[in-house]
Amino acid sequence: MPALLAQVITEMKDRIQSAQGISLFLDFDGTLVPITEDPMAPQLDPDAAETLKSIAVQEGVTTTIISGRAIEDLYSRIRLDSLIYAGNYGLEIFGRGLRFVEPAAWSRREHLAELCEKLSEDLRPIDGVLVEHKGLTASIHYRQVAANDVPKVQAAVREGVARNGALFRLIPGRKVLEIVPRTDWHKGAAVRWINNHLEGPLLSIYLGDDASDEEAFSVMPDAITVKVGNAPVTCARYHLPDPAAVHELLLWLSTQETSRLRRV
Repeated sequence: MPALLAQVITEMKDRIQSAQGISLFLDFDGTLVPITEDPMAPQLDPDAAETLKSIAVQEGVTTTIISGRAIEDLYSRIRLDSLIYAGNYGLEIFGRGLRFVEPAAWSRREHLAELCEKLSEDLRPIDGVLVEHKGLTASIHYRQVAANDVPKVQAAVREGVARNGALFRLIPGRKVLEIVPRTDWHKGAAVRWINNHLEGPLLSIYLGDDASDEEAFSVMPDAITVKVGNAPVTCARYHLPDPAAVHELLLWLSTQETSRLRRV
């Protein structure tokens, strides 16, 4: 077993023994599935899907998939009704009897649609750009843009957001710029909201690869937090190299006896 994986499993094994319940949070892109050139392409492979299904029905474990993807898109790639889905960086939450949409994000939908339309026009001359309007947030993908055109994309997006500076902010990602409502809500706030609606106390476990996941890591000092991928600086306590290592960890978790834990 790789040393990094063994470190995470050692603490998980010890803390599961004394936990009353587990609240497991998993990012999607870069954590459950590899990042791909086409942002519309990622799909959960059958083995990973089966492992996730096994965990989702375990006694005492509540699993949340938390992602920048819109909640409908996220659900369409997993299709497990026993999970909680937190889409658009936690601005919308659905599943296991929970339902939430962040009010400020909801009220700015028309402004965001107008911004996306303007950016689509401004960026049309640049090959490889994808403006993805996700209802409450937007993603400007430039993974397939020529290197010399990338600064033009970044500048156009920053200028567009600056014109709406009171309403939106930018989150940089892996060859993507995320436009999100300027609000106090983020993945960390979503984690707190979900856990507050579950019966505690809980052992929280969070795995994510993105800059937006740092906002969750930073508000979870007692959780087992795991940064996936390159992590020169992170608030997470542990590190795993890639989704393959994440799948190994989840496979281990799926074999653990959790029936004594209270169903949350």
